[in-house]
Amino acid sequence: MDLGALPDGAPVAADLRDYVDFDLDAAAGRRVFTTDVVAVDLVCLEPAQVVPARTLAGADAIYTVLGGRAWVVTDEAEVTLEPLQAVVVPAGVPHGVRNDGADPLILQVVVSPPDEMPGSVLGPAPAADQGARDARGAPPPGLLERLRRTLGG
Repeated sequence: MDLGALPDGAPVAADLRDYVDFDLDAAAGRRVFTTDVVAVDLVCLEPAQVVPARTLAGADAIYTVLGGRAWVVTDEAEVTLEPLQAVVVPAGVPHGVRNDGADPLILQVVVSPPDEMPGSVLGPAPAADQGARDARGAPPPGLLERLRRTLGG
């Protein structure tokens, strides 16, 4: 949602559940908000998926785990994040994220300034594809089951 196009700066609410978008092949990112100053994305990783190492030369990134467990790796350290924990990666620090856990991972990523945040699709996730199949040929768990499993409900 591009907040720069909204009149009068009124607050805008977003239901983050609408942006949950898992892909069986690779980490999936959806843009929730963007302005001239900041971008907010929701990034979803299945178990064993990674966000490859990258360097945001002029942007700070804040990763907050909403569900699951994340491993944020830099050249200097590795941080394990549990739900509702966050880490800031300063501009210029090469880093990557991986999901070594058994559960899906849902991350909120805040980047400022937003120009360097690659790979996110603007807007909510499309309706689930009922024809999707995993590597074994079985349909993946539905969105509600995936959210219950990830968020513990």
